[in-house]
Amino acid sequence: MRADCLACAVRKMIKEKVKTGVPGLDEMLEGGLIPARAYIVSGTTGSGKTTLAMQFLLEGVRQGERVVYVCLDAPPNEIKSDMRSYGWDIGRIQVFDATPDIMSYDKTPVRDVSTERRVIYFKDVPDTIRLTSERSPVDMTINTIQEILKQEMKERRYTRVVIDSLTSLRYFYIRTSEENSSMMSFLRLLSDLEVTSLLTLHLPEVSKPEVEVHVARGEIRLHKWIDGRGLVRGITIEKYRGSSHDHRLRFMRITPEGIVVKPVAPEKPAKRVVGELEGEEMEEQQPPQEHSSAQPPEAAPPPSDPEDIPPPPTDMPDHGGDGI
Repeated sequence: MRADCLACAVRKMIKEKVKTGVPGLDEMLEGGLIPARAYIVSGTTGSGKTTLAMQFLLEGVRQGERVVYVCLDAPPNEIKSDMRSYGWDIGRIQVFDATPDIMSYDKTPVRDVSTERRVIYFKDVPDTIRLTSERSPVDMTINTIQEILKQEMKERRYTRVVIDSLTSLRYFYIRTSEENSSMMSFLRLLSDLEVTSLLTLHLPEVSKPEVEVHVARGEIRLHKWIDGRGLVRGITIEKYRGSSHDHRLRFMRITPEGIVVKPVAPEKPAKRVVGELEGEEMEEQQPPQEHSSAQPPEAAPPPSDPEDIPPPPTDMPDHGGDGI
């Protein structure tokens, strides 16, 4: 392919970016996500990873797309109940329950997952937790999840997939010593299936880069910290291959309607004072900024101007003490 044709193809792909459905985030991503790639949504407990991922799928439903949510942490009935607090109708989102069964400790062999479970719509998920099969539990591994996704893509053409979460996938579903290779293979599969996917990743308070972050095409990181006014939330784009993006930390809130990213305030013009000589002007010296010690991990410190720090909840309250 000629260089000019390749450049045209890249421009077309970026122009047709996938909207996330999160107000303000698409602006940070300069239009959205490049389609058919895998992206990480990382953050500590309660930072809003699942909420953001669900908004991503709901945006796909609004666009008439077929989307699927893979549960690895909480069972679908709990997710369905949690999302009711936002007033969202997630009934048209399809879901695959990959949460593990209660394991049997007798000699009865485990059953293959494909014989026991199917992808269904959230509207068909009962309000009670799924019971472990009385005959025998299914064998849920990273390989069975991959096979289910491949089979589903043959029957139904999904455009968006959420894996919630990679942390559980690593610790509970990989049965070999080749953890990193298995994770790389799984992310490669999602790209081969040509779906745009978000994969949540739990970060400890002090974290180090995981192999998933290196392999994924981008990382959206959610932050939360405590300052003099209480709990503050932020969002950064840590990595985004193939596209320019906003490198700054932006404040965000978890509202009753979901996650909202605060727009960047326009820069204030520098104040100037007249110097001692006629006609001479010089910039007014600004006092040094004092940064709070309670700032988001691995991100730029929050602005020191009190007007730039989000006030306590008013018209756009933070939705509860913790994000989902």
